Amino acid sequence: MTDAQYPPAAVELRERALTARREGRWEEAEELFRQAFEAGHPVAAYDLGHGLLDRGDRAGAEAWYRRAAEQGVPAAAFEVGYEEERGGDLNEAERLYRLAAEGGHRSGILNLGVLLENRGDLPEAMELYRRAWDLGDDKAAFNLGKIHDDDGKGDLALAAEWYERAAERGNGGAAYNLGHVRSDQGDEAAMVTAWQRAAELGHPKAAYSLGLMFGQRGDRESAAVWLRRAVEDLGHTAAAGKLADIYEGDGDRDQAKFWRDLPYGLGAHSPGFEAFAAEGAAAAIHRQDVLNATLGEGEVHFDTDERTLTAGGRTYHGVTLLGSFSHLDRSWLWSWANEHFRDDHPAVEPLDAVREYGREHDIAELTIGRLDLSGFSNPHQAATTMAIAAGALLGGNGVHSCRINGGKGSVYLHLDDPGLPVAAYDPLSAARLVTAATEVFPSDPRRVVRGFVVHYGSGIAEGPDVIEGRFPGGHRLTVAFTSDGLIKAITSVPAQA
Repeated sequence: MTDAQYPPAAVELRERALTARREGRWEEAEELFRQAFEAGHPVAAYDLGHGLLDRGDRAGAEAWYRRAAEQGVPAAAFEVGYEEERGGDLNEAERLYRLAAEGGHRSGILNLGVLLENRGDLPEAMELYRRAWDLGDDKAAFNLGKIHDDDGKGDLALAAEWYERAAERGNGGAAYNLGHVRSDQGDEAAMVTAWQRAAELGHPKAAYSLGLMFGQRGDRESAAVWLRRAVEDLGHTAAAGKLADIYEGDGDRDQAKFWRDLPYGLGAHSPGFEAFAAEGAAAAIHRQDVLNATLGEGEVHFDTDERTLTAGGRTYHGVTLLGSFSHLDRSWLWSWANEHFRDDHPAVEPLDAVREYGREHDIAELTIGRLDLSGFSNPHQAATTMAIAAGALLGGNGVHSCRINGGKGSVYLHLDDPGLPVAAYDPLSAARLVTAATEVFPSDPRRVVRGFVVHYGSGIAEGPDVIEGRFPGGHRLTVAFTSDGLIKAITSVPAQA
């Protein structure tokens, strides 16, 4: 449809409405769309319906979509047809999808094909799929591949051809099914290649299937790599149990427990996270002390688009949105896994460094998008510990959290603003910080002390029973350990001694 076929007055009214909508003047736009429709421009009814849907008025949107559909607007016919299909009126859905298809609407053509395929009318369905494919729809090629495949009983050569076409356009399901076709054809190497491709395209079953296959072949290392990828990158929780079996077989009970608990509620962090977080714990506590003293306990406002946080009348910059904790289901959600934010959002993009560190150092908590922490005795504290530890990888000033959604959740923000005080080494608080950090991570006190000294110190001496740190200005911190690795004594020696 082009504006040339509509009355000039109607075209002008719709253009004014579109301008008002772009400029945020919705009430004016709504009235102009009505006038444009009444003056003879049916697409204005679709525009009005779209605007109402954006504002949560589904009933109003559907009413205007119907007006547009009955006057031949393909996009509107598709929307109403989809609603009729959802409601169970397949005859009306078919009529509306046909209206959309006649107007060249790609999704209308595809959905009409699916409806006819389900009814058993394969010849027309396949013709519609070919039309949708010509218009650029990869799902149409997938559907054609599936029909030719016929669960391995059909024309496998044609099935592979259509699956390949869909995979070329980024359809992970087609690449996965292509792997099964290659297996049915007896080409195991091609099957592996297809599944690897499907995993790259984000298909969770592909990574899981690769993990099972390598496990059956006795290649436990490759099996673990693919199973971890299925869980961490693609959310395939069943892979966690298989991964736990591998670690159990290798005698690593701590890792096995972590992966076995993952789908049902973690009660402890992974060994990798414990080691990483313990090393930076004392310095992280220090940063938090300094940041909390600066921000105070008053009301805080933040703007993720501007990457700012305002507290006590001052605005700070360099905010990264780490993630959020739900007090309802006691789960942690990294912001890069939050559907409301893009990976390249300015306040989310810095987390690429955290995620990459997790991959390089085998720390699952930094790579899995959502973590059920309900098995912890204090899930909220577990989330806070994880956020503070991860925030240390970004440098800066530390992490601030506050309640959101009427107290149903907590959001965690990392700050990196040169205007905030720096947490410089403080000899008076050194012993307290080390003690506090070992209370949070009691399994390896030596790692806690070593990490603190390396972070702030200019030198370290380590023996079987002692670690001594030398710090700028001549201060020395000596930590003595018992035979079983617990802290026995901490001695702080001033610079002048």
